[in-house]
Amino acid sequence: MKVLVTDYAWPDLEIEQVVLGEIGIELVDAPDGEEDTLADLAGGVSGIMTCWAQTTRKVIEAARPELKVVSRYGVGLDNIDVACATEHGIPVTYVPDYCMVDVAEHTMALLLALSRKVAKLAGKVKAGTWDIQSGVPLSRLTGRTLGLLGFGRIAREVANRAQVFGLRVLAYSPSLAPDPCAEYGVEAVGLDDLLSTSDYISLHCPSTEDTRGLIGSDALGRMKPTACVINTARGDVIDETALADALAAGQIAGAALDVRINEPPGEGDRLISMGNVISTPHAAFYSTESLIELRERTAWETRRVIEGIEPENLVNPEFRKFVE
Repeated sequence: MKVLVTDYAWPDLEIEQVVLGEIGIELVDAPDGEEDTLADLAGGVSGIMTCWAQTTRKVIEAARPELKVVSRYGVGLDNIDVACATEHGIPVTYVPDYCMVDVAEHTMALLLALSRKVAKLAGKVKAGTWDIQSGVPLSRLTGRTLGLLGFGRIAREVANRAQVFGLRVLAYSPSLAPDPCAEYGVEAVGLDDLLSTSDYISLHCPSTEDTRGLIGSDALGRMKPTACVINTARGDVIDETALADALAAGQIAGAALDVRINEPPGEGDRLISMGNVISTPHAAFYSTESLIELRERTAWETRRVIEGIEPENLVNPEFRKFVE
């Protein structure tokens, strides 16, 4: 049996091979994540493990009828054609909670960096300018308001940490009720209130038809001119052209972006070149601990399905009892 690994962000596949090699599975390491490459390699595989590469209908159907499972290294599912997998009776798994602490810590790091102008001041010092005035105004976090757009596992980890710094925390999600927020000392508000009230807005929602481009010119126009946006969720939740325009016009004060629509962004990207934008290379999920956990759990989910055992985190509920 073989399992195709479409792409990954670590040096090797030793951890996966240990888990899957015990049942005689050979890993097929794709040289790139292009659709044609993956479709060519998918023939005859029992499983597909994918990180960011687009696991399309073409790729999934190229692996039939042997394909038993598609497993996502991570949380979001926008790179997998789940509908196609479901149509063909193929379970899809993911790891929805592996990097909650890591993303929450990265979010707080970006929040602190925006507040204290860490990247800007450090750059000035390296360039030979020892002058606090190059970074003013600097703002304390205590007493400020953080708005969380989305209130899932990661947002709740952020809320816990933010309150330690003295931040008032608001949260918005279309289906959010007050009670879950109250448990975390967070206030549930409408989207308009969150946009107009928050000093910092941190995005923690998936990429869906409803959320793509949600932070566009209209939303940016409702924010404070001193407000900053932080995105450790999905790049397309932000209309990047509208964000660049708002930052250039002083409509909002700053942004910190760990995720982008195109990764890496193209040459001459406006947002990367802006002095009031902090950019990190989709690194929020990354820690030594989180990667070990992610790789082991993804491999085990793949193994479980191949062995006829129900996985721990099944995406398509149609196969909740597929073992039967």
